[in-house]
Amino acid sequence: MKVIEDNLFAGERICYRARIHIFLFLQPAILLGIGCLCYFDEVRITQYLGLTLLFLGLVSLVQRIFVKVGSVYAVTNKRVIIKTGVISRRTVDLVLAKCEDIQVTQDILGRIFGYGTLVVTTGGATNCYYFVAKPFRFKKSINEQIQ
Repeated sequence: MKVIEDNLFAGERICYRARIHIFLFLQPAILLGIGCLCYFDEVRITQYLGLTLLFLGLVSLVQRIFVKVGSVYAVTNKRVIIKTGVISRRTVDLVLAKCEDIQVTQDILGRIFGYGTLVVTTGGATNCYYFVAKPFRFKKSINEQIQ
């Protein structure tokens, strides 16, 4: 949040801040769980499979922790600010007047657990942001500021 507050213009205020949903960690948890079950089996081949799944689950978990820690989505009264990345950073500032289209995509699990994908289109450029918690609130906040 400090990144956003440090870069606000005069008279600009934060209206809404979105977060990455915890569901981001489901896939690594499943890999780690199945990996543990296979690793502690008596059969040698399933132990190798379990070790492989544990490694993949751990790598996926670390990668997703970096995504969770390094992502900031905010709507101000003048623009949409999206920052992703920990080591290499990508920051997108979308002026509210230039936002052409905001789409929310949710699969069945997204609808149940309250996360989705935001697709923001401005001037022919399309940006997708995954596992956004409460995506319709984010979209509503953008639309309220445009009005």
